Amino acid sequence: MRKIGRILLWVLGTLVVLMVVAVVGVYTLLNSSFLLEQAQGRASKATGRSVSIEAIDVDWSWTPVIHLRKVNLANSDWAQAEQMFSADSVAFAIKPWPLLGGHVVLPFIRLEAPKVALEKRKDGASNWDFNENPVAATAVEAVRPDERSEAPFIGQLEITKGQISYTDASRKLKLDGDIDIAAGEAAGGNPTVKFKAQGTLEDRPLKLDFTGGAIAMLRDTGQPYPIDLKVDFGATSITLKGTVGDPFTFRDANVQMHLKGPDLADVFPLLGIPAPSTPPYDLAGDLKRTAKEWRLENMKGKIGNSDINGLVAVEPREKRSFLHADLHSNNLDFDDLGPLIGIPPDTDETSSKAQKKEASEMKAEGNLFPDKPMQVEKLRAMDMDVTLDAKKVNAAPYLPVKAITFNVKVDDGNAMLSKLNMAVAGGTISGKMGLDARKDNPLATAELFIKNLDLATFFQNSEYIQTTGGKVGGKVTLQGNGRSLAQVFGGADGAVELGMTGGSFSALVLALADLDLQNALFLYITEDKKIPVRCIAGGLTFSNGNAKFSRTLIDTKESVIYVKGDIDLKAQTMKTELDADSKVVSILNVPAPILIQGKIRKPKFSLGKGFPLPVPRIGDAEDKPCDKMLNDIFSPS
Repeated sequence: MRKIGRILLWVLGTLVVLMVVAVVGVYTLLNSSFLLEQAQGRASKATGRSVSIEAIDVDWSWTPVIHLRKVNLANSDWAQAEQMFSADSVAFAIKPWPLLGGHVVLPFIRLEAPKVALEKRKDGASNWDFNENPVAATAVEAVRPDERSEAPFIGQLEITKGQISYTDASRKLKLDGDIDIAAGEAAGGNPTVKFKAQGTLEDRPLKLDFTGGAIAMLRDTGQPYPIDLKVDFGATSITLKGTVGDPFTFRDANVQMHLKGPDLADVFPLLGIPAPSTPPYDLAGDLKRTAKEWRLENMKGKIGNSDINGLVAVEPREKRSFLHADLHSNNLDFDDLGPLIGIPPDTDETSSKAQKKEASEMKAEGNLFPDKPMQVEKLRAMDMDVTLDAKKVNAAPYLPVKAITFNVKVDDGNAMLSKLNMAVAGGTISGKMGLDARKDNPLATAELFIKNLDLATFFQNSEYIQTTGGKVGGKVTLQGNGRSLAQVFGGADGAVELGMTGGSFSALVLALADLDLQNALFLYITEDKKIPVRCIAGGLTFSNGNAKFSRTLIDTKESVIYVKGDIDLKAQTMKTELDADSKVVSILNVPAPILIQGKIRKPKFSLGKGFPLPVPRIGDAEDKPCDKMLNDIFSPS
């Protein structure tokens, strides 16, 4: 029995010695170059990138602290920066026992002078997805938390002298910023995370200011996680403020989103949403996230002088994300739609400084069509289905729109505006328009139908409103290539056909058009009167940007007025003439046409070639075959 006791004591002593040797051996091993070599080799193999660490130190305790010095993670071979990640120092504490249960508890993480270079190619590949290494991609997917309860517990997070850069080739986006974070207890007991960054994006200043709950709150499923983010991009401001039930899935969000700026198109570099150009705007709504899309619900605000409300939703997709919007307006300023096609709002309207400058330049040049390039590349970035329904529209007298509805669909850069219905001057303009931006030289098309427009409405601010009437109809079929409205019309092909039956014209207008000095003088002295119009027929034929009047005339009870000439849409000039044949006898008639020439926006009137003195006119003109001419215009082609 005594012998057995000695044997047990010997065995126990041997085990103790072996344990001590093992502990000493492990300690020595972990503090040797072998550990450094193993760490670098395994990290490089796991990521598929070269990983270098200058030194590793371990402070042993029940909660070991690991110190890494001069850490570098190589970038993808196609990326511009040499390193994807580097840091002068990385230190973190880890509790070993929770690892047995599959939980990661990090009392603190400290990074000194970290540099992160994030890059994205035109094909969508990113240098942080590690897809070139299946093992690394699988590992990243395995540790990525699906919800806040799976997130690692981090008591403190500190980042000093951090730098981050982000490049997205497809969006021409470049961001360089500085990061300094002191979180949780590391910020002197402040239970919030603060993040500030400054940089540039498309050569404009970018500022980010984020305040969130403490890092420890990421795993606390018992209370919503607070967020307060403000992004200033040039004059554009985006804010998010509220709480989310789960910061990883954005579930149960109660977040108010506020967007404000001079032009909604400026949000593209920030949000990747190809919004159209607009006057200054101020919009707000509730930001939500469902299983498949981001939603801005209860959106309302102002764009220019127009109120706007509705829903905007974005569904991320593999090739191109999809945007759906259902928008409504109770009071739409028609001028606010101009920037959609490059036309700035009037200088008297709500507009940005840049838009006021564009409007002034166009007016000074006398141009009708702007040469401002449309950002057609944006149409290739996202597919869309957008509907606008404006119950009331305020518009200029020359196009008295009262209401408008339309739907725009974009599929791989091909935009089609359909279901267009405008209530105009007591009638309607309907049809569809398209912009195929799948090629570098986009093709614009229009097919419009005009019905029952009241001619008098166009003269509502004129002294002739009481003496002008009739219903106008017609159709427009045009197409042209170009990256601006000026280029599209400068090379347009197609036709515009107009006709009017019944109604009347101001006798004064017709007398002046016919240069009937006798009647004009009489009407000036007495009172203008209505002259019945039998019909108006004709239109313009477009060929490579040159529009020529085709069989265009006005047949009234007292004369037939012919419109001839053409309009050069490339130069935006016109040279036309009005020539009349009288049906009544006049003793003071000037037998010369009226010339209308110069810039389309501001032409000049003068007498054409002919006898410059008043002479009698017999008045032998005959009525024109109105029924046939109008049938040619309105009959299906």
